[in-house]
Amino acid sequence: MTGDELKQRNIDTMGETLGKQYTALFQEFASLNLYWKEFLELFGTNDKRIARMNQSAPGFFQMLQKQQFETNMSHLARLTDSSKSVGKENLTIRNLPELVTDPGLKAELEKHVEDIKQKTEFCRDWRNRRFAHHDLLLATQDGRAEPLEPATKEKIVAALQAVSDMLNVMERFYYRGVCAFDVIAAHNGANTLLSILGFGIMARDKMMERIKKGDFSGGDTPENI
Repeated sequence: MTGDELKQRNIDTMGETLGKQYTALFQEFASLNLYWKEFLELFGTNDKRIARMNQSAPGFFQMLQKQQFETNMSHLARLTDSSKSVGKENLTIRNLPELVTDPGLKAELEKHVEDIKQKTEFCRDWRNRRFAHHDLLLATQDGRAEPLEPATKEKIVAALQAVSDMLNVMERFYYRGVCAFDVIAAHNGANTLLSILGFGIMARDKMMERIKKGDFSGGDTPENI
């Protein structure tokens, strides 16, 4: 099913307003799960992968790790924000209870919203005081600064699961099924990059060994690469 087909299916089943917002939320959350999974493939799986990146381009991968951490945290905060901020309406899962007409479904969604708000508060803390703005006391390491809430892999996984549970309430109600957001995988993503890095490091090491021995017959000296 294409994105347009998914959107039309949801509009036909849920009505235009709910269908459009649910589709946008569904797609945003699917993207977030993909970004998070790629982040874990690189930086949250094992020390061997970290060592491989440090052997190839440590400065670049350190920068990438920081940027992707910020991207994932900000994405999760944005997706679960309040319905309005500074007088502007937001796309957020908190909108869903007010858009459904079934009283039972609305009550169930409201319970999930409260759970999600609690489990994603740490993301908003980082977004508000570190990413979107840079709190002066934090930046200057002033002793009066309130520390940022800890942001662990376990807390992010729990927050993602809470959002997944809420969206699957909608899926079960309207389509009698569920979506496994956590199995989304990238084609030629982080795993492919890590594999190519591994081959590249081995080739580089062999090249340097030949050069040390005075053997330049391989045609792969730094000048030729």
